[in-house]
Amino acid sequence: MSAKYTVADLVPKIQQNIDAMDYPMAYAFCKKAMEMEPSNVDLLEVTGQVEMELSLFAEAREHILAAIRQNPNSGYSKYMYLGQLSVEMEAIGAFQKGVELMATERNSVPEGSEEARILASKMAGALCSMTEIYLTDCCFEPEAEQKCEEFLQQAQQVDPENPEVYQLLASVRLSQSRNEEAAAALEKSMQLWIDKEFGDPAIPSYDARLALVKLQLEMGMFPAAFTVLEGLQKENDQVVDLWYLYGWSYYCLGEDESMPNEDRQANWEDARDCLELAVKLYKTVGTDDEAMVEHANELIQSINAVVPPSAPEDETFADDAEAEYEDEDEDAMEM
Repeated sequence: MSAKYTVADLVPKIQQNIDAMDYPMAYAFCKKAMEMEPSNVDLLEVTGQVEMELSLFAEAREHILAAIRQNPNSGYSKYMYLGQLSVEMEAIGAFQKGVELMATERNSVPEGSEEARILASKMAGALCSMTEIYLTDCCFEPEAEQKCEEFLQQAQQVDPENPEVYQLLASVRLSQSRNEEAAAALEKSMQLWIDKEFGDPAIPSYDARLALVKLQLEMGMFPAAFTVLEGLQKENDQVVDLWYLYGWSYYCLGEDESMPNEDRQANWEDARDCLELAVKLYKTVGTDDEAMVEHANELIQSINAVVPPSAPEDETFADDAEAEYEDEDEDAMEM
């Protein structure tokens, strides 16, 4: 890079490479710009952002903190980054400051505008992050339960149509053994997006919907869980968690002793098919959740002890399943 570049020249190049997800190149431009203006608040923040993407967390934290020292009372995004780079009460403090700055900014934009909607969504997301910290790392703090209630109430007020808020509310209610309220919160969360067209921004992320299924299974909400799983399958059927959760759902149905034996057996056979596909996918695409794969294998062994597998039929299923997924992929490409 030539010395003739100015910071004004480099900043657009940094953003272009961030947009293209070429973080190494963005980082090269960041470092060049930082040599020229090491105290530039915007440069410090964007450099920290790029370093987070490159897993350079110590360096990112240093630059984000430097940006905050330079301009502590405006610019909420650097506090959101600091929250991600911090733990426990320090993370909560960072998110809290970010929420306060977003609230101030939201009061200065037209009510009902797109900018106001985006800020509301980000505020709710930060409040959910604070709640999750109190649910996990800070759960033994004496004010943990009170803070969870407070943050979730704020989140509902600021963004009442946010599915993430109600899904997290269900987790809190489950932890309190308030199961009926948990079920109502899950239904509310799902109603906010289930009828939306594919690609609608109101639909939660794939991972968030997988987490929703886990909550639904914990509550015994099997029809709703299958509805979510079917949508996830259409979107991407090459995910280990998807087939594990399908298998776990069928397995739980098979444990219902009020069901006729032949129906229980059919559910267990479906469970085994899905779990075996999950294990097969794991060998191809992998997963960070080794415990999930171990549980899938345990369930398969448990099913085999009750419903012995027939090797030729299993092979036929595997071949048919692969053909079916290939057909689905072709159909999806044609749409």
